[in-house]
Amino acid sequence: MNVLVAMPNGALREDFFPPQTKSRLESIADVTWNESGEEWSQRELRDRIQGIDVCVTGWGCPQLTADVVDRADDLELLAHTGGSVATIASEAVYDAGIDVVSANDVMAEYVAEYVLGAILTHVRCLGELNAAMHRGRTDSDSYFIESLHDSTIGLVGLGTIGRFFLEHLRSFDVTVDVYDPYIDDDALDEFPFVTRTDLETALSSEIVSLHAARTPETIGMLDAEELAQVPDDALFVNTARAELVVEDALLDELRSGRFSAILDVFHEEPLPDDHELRDLENVFLTPHVGGSQIRPPLTESVIDDIVRYRDGEPLEHGIPRGAWELMTR
Repeated sequence: MNVLVAMPNGALREDFFPPQTKSRLESIADVTWNESGEEWSQRELRDRIQGIDVCVTGWGCPQLTADVVDRADDLELLAHTGGSVATIASEAVYDAGIDVVSANDVMAEYVAEYVLGAILTHVRCLGELNAAMHRGRTDSDSYFIESLHDSTIGLVGLGTIGRFFLEHLRSFDVTVDVYDPYIDDDALDEFPFVTRTDLETALSSEIVSLHAARTPETIGMLDAEELAQVPDDALFVNTARAELVVEDALLDELRSGRFSAILDVFHEEPLPDDHELRDLENVFLTPHVGGSQIRPPLTESVIDDIVRYRDGEPLEHGIPRGAWELMTR
């Protein structure tokens, strides 16, 4: 089995392929690595993909376009160490019958864990209490400490992350409204505490969490009119993509102090040092780390599927064409 790892050599690839993970891959296949330290162009990938059975990609890899696929005479599996394959796979990949897998499910688990942890940190005032303790204060009466139990939560978009988040919420006595026009009618049957609703209802929750993919249809889907539906004193969480929300409209709401926000994604990343968000006390900021910093398990899950491919077993992390079409671009 011939495997081509298209990720360029460097610190990022070392994060995804620490020595033990790299050795594991090399123990199951003849591996060719991109040792250039630079992202290959589509032409460079095309020149190297002939005779390759499995192409492993990650951040910093070109798309497998029709021109690349035309040269990929032996390619049967595209294995992506990241989440979305929207800009890596192509119609040509699926037309050629090449299987596509990614670490999307594994990354989604980590993001869902982040969402739950961040929300609990907010409702229990853990950040404020920690800061107060470091300043020498020991009282808690001046903080409005709440519980996640008995809350109403609105999800805008469901996706894989949203499903894992719903699994976490089974432990709490919450009511969840989900807006997602792309899910099947029976998609939420296993969650008795969840109702499929319209966008206005989902936005009217005490906690609103975004889980929609970034596509041409969802960019700017929440503007001033939609954000005005978020209740006073609510919590607005975005771990999806910043472009789902009109930035100026969100800034206007946050400046007013009408509701609070947890933001892990931004229109410009890294967030500029002088960005206004850094000065707003009602915003909890993290640098797009919901799932992306936990990297070796992502690669391990992809290698697991490469082993299954080698052994003729069903793949566990497959991305069918329909899912690819709806992934973040």
